[in-house]
Amino acid sequence: MNPAVKRVKLRDVADMAGVSIQTVSRVVRGVDAVADETRERVMAAVQELNYQPNLAARSLSAHRTGSVHVIDAVPLFHGHAATFVAICQQLAALDLHISTTVAPFGFSETPDPRDLVPLSADGIIILGGRADSPAWVAEIAAATPTVVVGRAHDLPATSVGVAVDHKEGAKQAVAHLLGRGSRRIVHIAGPLDWMDAALRLEGYREACAEAGIPERVLHAESWDASAAYPLIEGLEQGSFDGVFAANDQLALGCLGMLQRRGIAIPREVRVVGFDDMAGADALFPSLTTLRQDFSRVGELAVDALKLMLEGNRPRRRSSRPPSSSANQPERNTRALRTHDPSPAPRCPRTRRSRRQDPDR
Repeated sequence: MNPAVKRVKLRDVADMAGVSIQTVSRVVRGVDAVADETRERVMAAVQELNYQPNLAARSLSAHRTGSVHVIDAVPLFHGHAATFVAICQQLAALDLHISTTVAPFGFSETPDPRDLVPLSADGIIILGGRADSPAWVAEIAAATPTVVVGRAHDLPATSVGVAVDHKEGAKQAVAHLLGRGSRRIVHIAGPLDWMDAALRLEGYREACAEAGIPERVLHAESWDASAAYPLIEGLEQGSFDGVFAANDQLALGCLGMLQRRGIAIPREVRVVGFDDMAGADALFPSLTTLRQDFSRVGELAVDALKLMLEGNRPRRRSSRPPSSSANQPERNTRALRTHDPSPAPRCPRTRRSRRQDPDR
């Protein structure tokens, strides 16, 4: 800060607005007990003077430092990176300081929680998603308000989880394939040490049981497209007419191997992915996929932590289905976003490829 520039204080805002310092403080802290006309006058003075609240002073009365620590416990590829950025942006918008730590991804090592969390943190957001909840999460949550991203169940009672409803998303994918006439649906499952993969597999199995069709699961060694090649290559042509892949990369590998084998898509086999990766609509044949709003997950995590810091307990652990409407998070929105050029039976947010279906 330039020492020649005078820092604007609460007194300056109070003088311009014609109110007391206490009233300005209540407005800045978001306390409701201020008349609307007075609040508007104070906020006009805040904007004109470009007043920046002193975070440490503002938190002193609540015995808080105004800082939140984010623990990254997963590789930041694809959607995790978007969620991480959204968390940081939302925390910054609340004028909270942010610090980060990278935890061991595989949990083969057991880190000391004291090495993960600074003493100054008022709250913790853990960006996770592995199937096994590490023991250090419970220890951290017992001492500090904690939100776990990527997991909504089997959490310490002192924490709150925010996650996409992967099981519901998998059921939507199978329902879409069934609606298009597929009855021999194969699921390419992702690595089961990820919660996402385990829940999508569970949803697939439940959907098959409800529809009375046999399940057929092939396990990929990774989330990469190449992991799907040997799985699809080993299937006998005509033994399957639909594939639900656990993510779009695996679905991309399916499309590639099906084309190499000369199997017509979607006439002989239909493929559905999960994530709605960038460029899904540019593939040929184009890919039908479910969209996860990764940024919205980050926003919900910060909302939950904010409630905890204010002394409130979120009503329930937040588990959101894959949603194409970030403005309506409470709605169980169908998220199947299809780029399949053949007619779609009552599928919301259906988008058709501009390419002509080669099978027509």
